[in-house]
Amino acid sequence: MSNSLPITVLGMMSGTSLDGTDLCACHFTESQNTWHFEILAAQTVPYPAEWVETLKGAMDLSGYDLAFTHAALGRYFGTLAATFIEENKLKIDLIGSHGHTVFHQPQHGFTCQIGDGAQIAAITGVDTVCDFRTKDVALGGQGAPLVPLGDKYLFAEYAGCLNLGGIANISYEENGNRKGFDICPANMILNLLANSQGNEYDDRGKMAASGKIIPELLERLNRLSFYSQQGPKSLGREWLEKEFLPATGIGNSKISYADAANLAHTICEHIAMMHAEAFKGIKEEGSILVTGGGAFNTYLTDRIAALSGRKITVPEASIINYKEALVFGFLAALYQNNRVNIFNSATGSLRNNIGGALYKAG
Repeated sequence: MSNSLPITVLGMMSGTSLDGTDLCACHFTESQNTWHFEILAAQTVPYPAEWVETLKGAMDLSGYDLAFTHAALGRYFGTLAATFIEENKLKIDLIGSHGHTVFHQPQHGFTCQIGDGAQIAAITGVDTVCDFRTKDVALGGQGAPLVPLGDKYLFAEYAGCLNLGGIANISYEENGNRKGFDICPANMILNLLANSQGNEYDDRGKMAASGKIIPELLERLNRLSFYSQQGPKSLGREWLEKEFLPATGIGNSKISYADAANLAHTICEHIAMMHAEAFKGIKEEGSILVTGGGAFNTYLTDRIAALSGRKITVPEASIINYKEALVFGFLAALYQNNRVNIFNSATGSLRNNIGGALYKAG
């Protein structure tokens, strides 16, 4: 492929917390082996209620219905992107779309992100890179986390980069390699508890802060086998529903505010403990950058800082909200320039590789 730098890319991200689709238009330049970026425009479009329900139940769809949903979600993403580009009067060279994860089972050799990139390219008239994870899984890797490469090149001033999204993941330098892995569930479970009380999320962690520890639950969560695994590792919604939720005892019945507060308080403590353990591998002095929706949960970030003893930096809102979308735009830019965009030091695959599938607009 020919070099196409500098480049303006629209990154699109749909996370496991189902709070919406993040769109981030970013201009990337490279000078003397150092990358620079400028966010031109960014927006989160909340999912309509019907899409929330569809995506929540996507794992149980028939083959026909999953294929139908894959195409329909691609059209939805394409329409969002086209509107965003037009409203912000942008000239976009490339789109990088993560899609929405339905299945993630690298131990069985597959991962599935829906939201057809061909539909996005057709609607926007812009070349689109998608399906970033499958190649890495084919190479024996976890296909996740992929953000560590962006952390290394775009946020190198921090000792580590933590994403508190639906699932929390961390990346940092270790012996010259970028290490990264999923730590534990975060907003996926905390938002579920907030939803039980009629709220979209727990504002600044106020509900969790009002609760009390449930000792036996904390001990049960801390003993889950995932936390004893070494090396690159990743989590998906399947694990949450099969392992984590049954351990909490949370069912479909109505939960009182007091019970939800105690559960949230205990789960926040569990999350903070798992982070304190994960941070032990970060030898470098310095601050840890915290992004993702959980960065606004001050109770949770305070507990992580207290238990880990590390300095936490919460950046400006545009970085908190759009760092993942920005990084998937960056991965697409690297793909377009025939450069490695996945580190096997983070995913455990056989080698560094170029992940993604390109749909040409023409």
